[in-house]
Formats: sequence, structure tokens, C-alpha cells
Amino acid sequence: MKLAAVVFLAASLSVGTADAARREKAEEPKIDYPDATRESPKAENSPRLGKQIQKMFDLYNEGEDMEGAIKIAEEVLASDRAKPYDRGVALMIAGNAALGVDDYGRAISYLERALEENALPNNNHYATMHTLASVYAQEDKIPEAVAMIDRMIAETKSKDPDVYGLKGGIHYNAGQYDLAIDAIKRAIELKTDGAPESNWLQMLMAAYNETGRDAEAVALAEQLQKQSPDDKRTLLNLASLYAQTDMTDKAAALLDDARSRGMLTEQKDYEILYAIYLNMDGKEADAAKVIQEGLDKGILKADAKTYTFLAQSLYFSDQVDAAIAAYQKAAPLASDGETALALSQILTNEDRNQEAKAAAQQALSKGLKKPGEAWMVIARSEYYMDNFEAAKVAYREAAKDPATRDQAQKALAQISR
Repeated sequence: MKLAAVVFLAASLSVGTADAARREKAEEPKIDYPDATRESPKAENSPRLGKQIQKMFDLYNEGEDMEGAIKIAEEVLASDRAKPYDRGVALMIAGNAALGVDDYGRAISYLERALEENALPNNNHYATMHTLASVYAQEDKIPEAVAMIDRMIAETKSKDPDVYGLKGGIHYNAGQYDLAIDAIKRAIELKTDGAPESNWLQMLMAAYNETGRDAEAVALAEQLQKQSPDDKRTLLNLASLYAQTDMTDKAAALLDDARSRGMLTEQKDYEILYAIYLNMDGKEADAAKVIQEGLDKGILKADAKTYTFLAQSLYFSDQVDAAIAAYQKAAPLASDGETALALSQILTNEDRNQEAKAAAQQALSKGLKKPGEAWMVIARSEYYMDNFEAAKVAYREAAKDPATRDQAQKALAQISR
């Protein structure tokens, strides 16, 4: 779960004009960090740079010319007239503008310098910290991200759930799952104005799973699925947890219900369900049903893999003729002869000797790891069709393969008496 960079831009920054001053007096800006230990600096800027800074703001807010905003920011930074506040504003805007063009390296540099300038009001100073922590995480600078978000929390005594949500995400991406759990649970606790963010809950569930707290992971996944029964991602997560925690019957029931409601719309959805059925005792017929439906709907590819799984499912549910038909579709599509070999062995068991011989020959032509197995099928087929000399020839070929040598030599000895 990658963290998206979070961009903050407060509208209460002073640009040095008389109108701006009047607006600041008329509208006291909201204090986002009332418990901050840092004393918020006064916004003292150079009036002569007001137009440039306003233009920089306009370009940024319009969103069409981020490089233009950065260019003006650099001009402000190069000006002898620039006060610390002007420099802080320019660096903050340049950093956010760099994010707007996905230049994370430049963004980090500007935002770090904005904090070092230490001249922005608290709202913007700490918003910049929040943004920088997120960008660090985006760039896999985990120690820096953790240090920045922890510094922000320590200095602001923040009770903002989004801050703890970000902290949880940083720890989660770093594989620090216990810390992620603590932070996300704190975010959920602080979120009093509505439901917790779904990505927090997904991360919490995954962190529980990663730390072996399976019962808590399943309980949370069940809660999420109950809240959003038609959310496919939530349903698949729960099914995956059921499968991982040896509750395959629940996984199968959940996914089969989703299938009946038309929620399984992708190849992998059907593959997950039929794989679960194939790993359950006595559920091969259900697997075959799912595979056939996936083929009929065009969701599963009509390829060697799918037809082979269909054939296996049918064969082990005693639907032998249907299994043979599926293998006959799979064998020509396979990249080697293993599928044709399996077909030939089933045909032999069914006394369909001419077909078995043909399938074994097809297997040899496509290549086998153990060619002797195909020659054994050919030899038996010839024998049961009373072609004894041809059977001997085939057994001699099978004897050349170490995997079937002993078996072939014994059979050859018996029919040569």
C-alpha cells in the first residue's frame, strides 16, 4: 500500500497587500494546532515582493504552470529584499509545485529548506511537516518519514486522526506492523466525525495478519465485509484470510455466493474459487462447475491450463467421459506432451486402446520429461489390441528410460515367453 503525497496549502498566508491585511483582521485564521509547543512566527513579509508572491500563488493554485510557480519562487529566494517569511512561503510553494510535476527529489529539498527557514506560521509549518513525511514515505525514506511524523506529533500534541493514519501507513510500508497497528488504532479512536478511512482498516487487517494475530484480522475483515457486502475487494480479502487460516469451507461459501451474485468478473476470481475447491475433499465436482461456468462466460481463457484443471476436476469426480473430452481440448494447446500423456493413461484405463496409443504418440512428439511412460502406454495398447510384436518394440523403447526400465523389462520378459 503506497502512500500518496499529501499537499497542503493554507489560504491564510499574507502577501503584503492592504487588502490582504484587511482580510486577516476581518477573518482570524483557524488554528489547526492549538497545542503546539512552537510559538507561531508573525507573518512579516516584504511589501515590494507582494506582487511576485501573489503571482506565484496564482500560478500554483491554477495548476497549469507549476514550473512557472517554481521560477518565481526562485526569484523571491534570490532577492535581497526577501525576509525569512518570504523565503519560507517561496520554499513551501516551490515544494508543493514540484510535487505537482512528480519531482519528488526537488520537492523534498524545497520542503526541508522551508522547515529550516522556521518562518512559516504554525498552520503552514506543520502542514509542511505532514507533507514532507508523506513524500519521504513515497520515496522509501522510512527513517526520515518516521522521524518527521513523530516530531510533528511531539511538537503539536496532535489529535488529528489523519496524522496517525499517515504514521500507521509509514510503519506499515516499512514492515513495522506492531507500530502500524498502534498508530492506526489511535487514528480510528480519534476519528469521531464519521467512519474510519477504509484504507486504515485494510492496513490494520493486513498488519494483524502479518503479525500472526489471525483472529483479530478475521474479525475485522468480517466486520468490513458485513458493512460493505457488495465491495469486491473487501470480500476477496476476507476469503483470502479464511483460506490462510484453514477455514477453506468459509472461503468457498463466501466466494461461491459472490459468484452467484455476479461479483466474480475476472479470471483470477474464478481461479481462486476453483483452486479452493480442488484443495477440499470431495469438492472436485464444484470445481468443475466453476471452471465450466468461467469458460462459458468467457472469463476463463480456453487454454491448456484451464482445460487441464477442468479435466482433473471431472476425472476425480468420476465424470470420466467428460474428463477425457476436456483433456482432448487441453492436449493440443499444451506447450509439452505431459497433458497428452495424462490423457493417454486415462484412455488406457478405459480400454480405448487405439485412442490411448494416438495420445501417447502425440505426447512423445511434443516432448516429455519421462518418455518411457508414453512408450509404456503404447506397449500396453498394442498388447491389448493383440499387436504383440509392436508391443515388444514399444517396451524396448520404454526400457531405454531409467524411469520405466525395470517395469518395461519385466513386461517384455512376460510377453516373450
